[in-house]
Parts: sequence; structure tokens; C-alpha cells
Amino acid sequence: MQKEWTENDLKEIASQLGNPNGQGGVKTGEMMNLSNNGMIATTIALLDIQDGQRILEIGPGNGKHVSTIFNSCEQLTYTGLDISETMVNEATQFNSSRVMEGKVTFVLSNGRLIPFMANSFDRIFTVNTIYFWNDPAGYAAEIYRVMKPGALFNLALADKSFMEKLPFTRYGFRLYGKPDVVTLLKNAGFEIEDVIEQLDITIGNMGQPVERDIIILKCRKN
Repeated sequence: MQKEWTENDLKEIASQLGNPNGQGGVKTGEMMNLSNNGMIATTIALLDIQDGQRILEIGPGNGKHVSTIFNSCEQLTYTGLDISETMVNEATQFNSSRVMEGKVTFVLSNGRLIPFMANSFDRIFTVNTIYFWNDPAGYAAEIYRVMKPGALFNLALADKSFMEKLPFTRYGFRLYGKPDVVTLLKNAGFEIEDVIEQLDITIGNMGQPVERDIIILKCRKN
């Protein structure tokens, strides 16, 4: 029998997706890693990462995918920035060997400011976090600020047409179609190099198989 989700259930799902916390957050991190695996892999592949670069990921969750970033280039430094203390702790544990080597760091964020100097990173990416940016224009400007000139930023999200069908997204989510996110990033100063639209087949946030329309934007700081 299919589970009937109460309003409180849906609010809890939305809350944990926005900021995973405690044991429920640990389970949410596992689920997000599974459901976003394809989007993450595609977003990373489109970054064209090279040895010697500094990489920033916004919202790495439990960070189980981080090792794949080093598959083709080992001489990197990676920083994961997350608003969830639970996820920072989980990601640090899962990547402990590279953390000890000084190649990987996870940093707790307030979700408004990016705590790094201007012109710091060669590559930045984020997958399915934009729904939770409290000040989208301000945060896009922060991402632009910490990028080096010529750096690349990849942003991946599920399209509004899909997201608005999910019952929990009415609690604390800000949804975007392609025109909305293109306008947001252009206003922050980004040059949009490409917009990739794909059908992603995954496991939904409530355990069901799902086909979803996703968007990946390749953006440059000139």
C-alpha cells in the first residue's frame, strides 16, 4: 500500500532537503546522493577540470561523490561549502583521507556570504541548491565575486515544470524555469556559454522512480 503523506511529513521532507539535520539529515544525505548522482556526474564532466585548479562546490551534501572529481586530475584542491553542520561532518568523514592530505576541505556556511577572498576559484558548481537561496541575486553575486577571471560556474537544477508537481516544494522552495535562472545569472554578470536541457531518470525524494527535466547552465566570468 502506498504511504499517505501528511502535511507534517511534507514539511519535514522539505526542511531536511533544505538543511539536513540529525539522523533524519543523515538519511536525507544518502537519498540526495543517490537521486542526484546522474546530475552531479554530468555537471562535473562539463566543468573541464584541469590539474592545479581550485574547485568549490556549493551544497555537497554527504560528499560521497567527491572522489570522482579526482579521477582524472589528482592535483586539485576542493572545497565543499554547506549550510548543514550534519552534512559537513558526514562529508568530512567520507573523505577523511583527502582531508588529511589537505586536498579536500568542508566548510560550514551561513547561506548568504561565501567566506573566501575575491578571485579565489577556477571552477565552481552546485546541484539542486538554488531552490533554497534566501537572496538569489545576492548569492549569485557572491559566487561571481569568488571566481577568478575566466573561471567556469556550472549550475544544475530541475525545471519548475517538474518541481511544482512535487507536493513538498510548496514549503520553502523557490522554483525556476530556464528564463528565470538565465536572467538571474546574467544580472549577476555571468556570460551564459551553454544551457543543457536533459531528461534525468532517478529516484524521487519519496522513494518513487521519477523522470525529471533538468537544466545545467555553463557560465563564465569574463
